[in-house]
Amino acid sequence: MHRTRSWSKLLLGAFAGIALLYIIKKYMHDRSLPVALKSLPVPFKHGPTPPRVKAIYPDRQTFAYRCDSPIWIEFDMPMNNATITKDTVIVKSSASAEPVDGLLDVGSRMLMFRPYNEYPMDESGAEITITLLGSETGSGFIMDERGIALDGNKNGKPGGDFVYTYRVVR
Repeated sequence: MHRTRSWSKLLLGAFAGIALLYIIKKYMHDRSLPVALKSLPVPFKHGPTPPRVKAIYPDRQTFAYRCDSPIWIEFDMPMNNATITKDTVIVKSSASAEPVDGLLDVGSRMLMFRPYNEYPMDESGAEITITLLGSETGSGFIMDERGIALDGNKNGKPGGDFVYTYRVVR
């Protein structure tokens, strides 16, 4: 009795294996099967991930009523501090043609910009825009410790400028 069960299990397993092989071969050679089911795409990452801006402080609401507020930018990985300069971090006011002059303090993953005076404003206020250069513009660009350019436009590729705008009201 015990031997009969073993043989029946073995035959059942062999039959299941043959049926599975038949189904696989049939569908692999069948031209009516959609192309999408014949080959599944495999996502690949091409090269190392470029650095990005992780967070910016303060938020727009807090900044709106501060005429001299510093701006902090946090990166998602350690940056090359030598590439973060007044040439690659540009702060402008809509009320002035010249960039805003201020102190730029740089750490491994943070930068801080504090204006020397209040941000230039007109009678209603101003838009304050901070731009971090991630693309070659003649004055350089911001990169991480590995030498990879900032992904400013968040498309997953090195390069592209990061632009963030605040509104200051009077």
